[in-house]
Amino acid sequence: MNMVCKVCGAELRGDAKFCNKCGVPLSLIDRFGAEVAASNSEMTVVAGQTDDDEAPTVDSPAIRKPVAAQPTVVTSPVAPNPVQTPTPSPKPTPPPAQISILAQAPPAEFATRTRHILLSKPAATILFVFIFAAIPIFIPSVGSWLSSKDQSYREMLPDPHELITFKSSGGSSQDTTIPGGGQTTGEETISSTGTDQPVIVGSDHPIEDPAKALDSFYASLARTDARQPGAITRITHYGDSPITNDGITSTVRRLLQEQYGDAGHGFILMDRPWAWYGHQAITFSSGGGWDDNPMGPSSSTGEFGLGGVSFTASGPGKYARFAPASMGDTGKNFSRMEVYFLRQPSGGQFTVSVNGENSQTVSTAGDASSGFVEIKARQPGENTFEVRTASGSVRLFGAVIENDGPGVVYDSLGVNGAYAGLLVSAMNESHWVEQLSHRNPNLVVINYGTNESEYASANQMQRYEKDLHEVIRRVREALPKVSILIVSPMDRGKHVAGGKIITNPAIPMIVEMQRRVALEENCAFFNMYQAMGGEGTMAKWYAGSGKNHLVGGDLTHPTAEGSEIVGNLLFEGLKDGYTKFRARSDKQLVAQQGK
Repeated sequence: MNMVCKVCGAELRGDAKFCNKCGVPLSLIDRFGAEVAASNSEMTVVAGQTDDDEAPTVDSPAIRKPVAAQPTVVTSPVAPNPVQTPTPSPKPTPPPAQISILAQAPPAEFATRTRHILLSKPAATILFVFIFAAIPIFIPSVGSWLSSKDQSYREMLPDPHELITFKSSGGSSQDTTIPGGGQTTGEETISSTGTDQPVIVGSDHPIEDPAKALDSFYASLARTDARQPGAITRITHYGDSPITNDGITSTVRRLLQEQYGDAGHGFILMDRPWAWYGHQAITFSSGGGWDDNPMGPSSSTGEFGLGGVSFTASGPGKYARFAPASMGDTGKNFSRMEVYFLRQPSGGQFTVSVNGENSQTVSTAGDASSGFVEIKARQPGENTFEVRTASGSVRLFGAVIENDGPGVVYDSLGVNGAYAGLLVSAMNESHWVEQLSHRNPNLVVINYGTNESEYASANQMQRYEKDLHEVIRRVREALPKVSILIVSPMDRGKHVAGGKIITNPAIPMIVEMQRRVALEENCAFFNMYQAMGGEGTMAKWYAGSGKNHLVGGDLTHPTAEGSEIVGNLLFEGLKDGYTKFRARSDKQLVAQQGK
C-alpha cells in the first residue's frame, strides 16, 4: 500500500522518511494518516453518529484502550482559598510496537469510526502545522522572515515526536494557559526540583547587602516582630508576568505574615487586565465592563497608578469587590480599604461601601492629580468592601486592603510583558512618585529581567543598565529612606536543536548587570537565578522524572509548585538577612550597655 504526502499529494515509497517532491519530513503521524487515507474506501461509517469530537483517533480510548489512571489532586500551600480540582490523568505514551500495530490494523478495527480520521480536529491541527512548516520550502524568503534572533524557523518548530508523545505534565492545564500556574490546594510543601535533588534555599544564597541597605526595612520588621501596636511593615514588589497571578508573591506574603503577623493583603488592581490575574488569600471579584490600560511601550498616557494599570468607566454598573478568603490562616481580616484614583476635569463619581452599608460617594472632578479615599469598617474582622461606579467618567487604579496590625503587608505589582524601562519610558515620573510616596512602603522590590532577555544585544544591555539606574533614582525621589532590593530574574529555558533545553544565554548577563547596578547604587541584591540552581535549572524543572513539572511549557513561568519554591527562596533570604540584622543589633546594644 503506497502512501501519499499530506502536503503536496505526491505518492511516497513505503519506507520514505521525506517527501521526494516537497522535502517535508514524515513523522509517525504522517505514516499512520497516509495509510488510513489509502484504506479509506474499506472503512465503515456507523449511522447516526455525528459528533466530531467523538471520532476515535490515535490516542482515543476506542483504539488505544490504556489502563485507566486514578485522578490526582495537586497540593500546595500557595492558595489559602482552595478548590480541590482533580488533575486530568496524563495520557500514557504508546510504545513504538503499539503504534506499528495500530498503523497496520485491519479495517474491522475501525468499524465504529464516525468519520475520516484526517477530518478530526486533532488531525486538522497537525496537518495545519505541517503545511505551515512547509511554506518556507517553496518560498525561501518566508523562512528568513520567520526566523527570529539566533534561531532559524526550523529550530523554532516543535519536535515532531512531541506531537505523538503523551508526556505526563504532573499538573493541570494551567501550565500552558496561565503563566505561573493556577491555584492549588492542600498542605504539601514541594521540596524537590522535579528530580531527586533537594531545593537549595535562603541561607545558602544570602541576600548581598554590603551597604546595609535593608537595615531600615529590618528595623521596621523588628518593631512588627515585637508586636508593637500599629507596627505595620509594608513591602511593594514590582515585577513582570511571573508574579501577575500572585503565585510567587503570595507565598512570600503568607510566610512573612505567619511569622510576623498579618496586617492585610495590600494593593490589588480594580479589575483583571489579564485572564490569569488574581490575588490569593482574598476573594476578589469584578465586573460590569471596565476598560483596562496596562503600561506598555506604545502607551499614550503616563498615569497608570501604583500598579501600572489604569481602569476607566463611564456611567454606573462597574464594580470591584474584596472579601475575606474562605480558607487559610491569612487574608481574613480587613478593617479598611483605600481606593487609588485619578482626579481630572469633568471627572465622574463612584461609591465605596463596606458590608453593603456606609456607602460614600466620591467625586473625581478636579485638577489632574492622584486621588485617595479611605473607608473603614465599624469592627475589625471579616469585612467585605466594594467599589462601584455611579455617574460620569472615572479613572481608577486599585485598592489597598489592610487592617490595623501589627503585621506585614505585601503588594504584588506584576505587569504582563513588563520590563524595568517601562517605569521610566511609560510611567509619568511625577505621577509615579506621587503614588509611591503615598503608599510609603518600607521595602521596594525591583524584580525584572525576564522580558529583557528577549533582546540582549550590547546596545540593549547598556540601555537596560541605564534604565535600572533611573528607576532606582525615581524610587528614592519618592522615598528617600526606603530600602531597595533588586531581585534577579529566574532561570529561563530555551529549546535548541536536538530537543535539548539550555539556559537562555542572556539571563546570566542580565543577572550580572543587575548585581553591578545594585552594588553601585547601595541597594541589596538577591540572585534568584543562582538560588534556584543556576544554569540548566528550568531544564531540570521541566523534566520532572515522572513528577510534577515545576515550570510551564514555555520554560519561563513556574507552575504553582514552582512558584512555591521561588517564593520560599525569597522569604528565606529576607528571613536570613533579618536574623543577621538582629544579631548585629544585639551586639551593638550589649556594647553600648557596657560603656
